[in-house]
Order: sequence, then structure tokens, then C-alpha cells
Amino acid sequence: MPNTPKKIAVKTLSENCVLASPKANFENLDTNSPAIELMVDFTNSRAITVNESTGVDDALESMRSNRIRSLMVIGRHGEFSGVVTSMDLMGRKPMAYANEAGIPRSEVLVKHVMRAKNKLKAFTREGVEKAIIGDVVQTLRMLNEQHILVVEGDNEDMRICGLFSASDYKRALGMPFDSAVDTTIFAQTFADLQRVIGGKREVM
Repeated sequence: MPNTPKKIAVKTLSENCVLASPKANFENLDTNSPAIELMVDFTNSRAITVNESTGVDDALESMRSNRIRSLMVIGRHGEFSGVVTSMDLMGRKPMAYANEAGIPRSEVLVKHVMRAKNKLKAFTREGVEKAIIGDVVQTLRMLNEQHILVVEGDNEDMRICGLFSASDYKRALGMPFDSAVDTTIFAQTFADLQRVIGGKREVM
């Protein structure tokens, strides 16, 4: 005999309601753990994107609500066109572009400050599967980067399948990214992000 349908309780969303995101499991990881353990895998968790015509403040709000520090940028025809990071949005780029173009900062768009795909570096998934966390940490230090993509396939068949973030390693291992990478940036990025959203101002 079929069950009688029941009404499910509903509620109004609060002003503070944000999107949930998967919680990374960082237990029992060290520099000798497989690198794949800390890769954000886009085949399991859809990449969070932003349109290149989105305003920089709206992009910052998207990062804040999703508690991330980078967004994949989509062009007007739905194609992947680049990456924008919290430092691209909070640093000097938006004001520099606004001054050069003679427009207010509020009119600066993601496409004006993002990193175009032809300027980006990436690991191959095959390489990542053979690497340990320490290998990725060292490479990020050498490249002076906070994020690096992971791709699979070649040329026409290439697709972006993942992402590594230096901030994930800092949280997972409690280790500083010394030398080329400024640890202060990692410690302050999210706090600055929230401050910029609240005050709509440039962090210098």
C-alpha cells in the first residue's frame, strides 16, 4: 500500500544564508601524503564560476559566500576564459584599471583583472597522481603562485579537472609558505575579503 504524501516544512531564508561547500578532510596528511588527497577535483565537485562581465565587487561577494579564494571565469559564449583570484580583486589591479580607463572602480569587471587562460600554468593529472604533497608545495613556492590548475588530455581534448590552492596546504599541514610566497597574504586574505565586501573599498 503506498504511503500517504506528507507536507514538508518550509522556511524563509535568512539574510545570512550562504551556499554550503564540501568540508575538506585534512586529518592524517603530511608532506609525504599523495598530492591527489588535497586536489579540488572538479569531476566530483563542480567548479564555482563567474562571468567575465561580472563586476569585481560581485565577484568578491561570490568568493566570500562560497568561502573560496579563486573563481573560474566563463566568457560570453560559455567558454572557459581564465581565473580570477581574491588578490586580483583586492589588490591594486582594479584601481589601476579604473584610473587608466577613466572609470569608477564600481565599473571594473572581472575580465579587466583576471588571468587569461593563455597565461595560466597547470599540472597534468597524470603527474599529480604520481606526486606527493611536498612536491606541490615546492612547485608553488618556485612559481610564486597561490593556485595552480590540473588538466587532463592534450590539445583539443584538454580539460581542466582540478585545482590546487596554497591556502589548503597551509590549513592542512600548518606549515608556512616561506621564501617566494608571502605567508601574511594567506593569513589575511579571507579577513581582507570580508572587509572589502563590507566597506566596498580597495585594499592596498
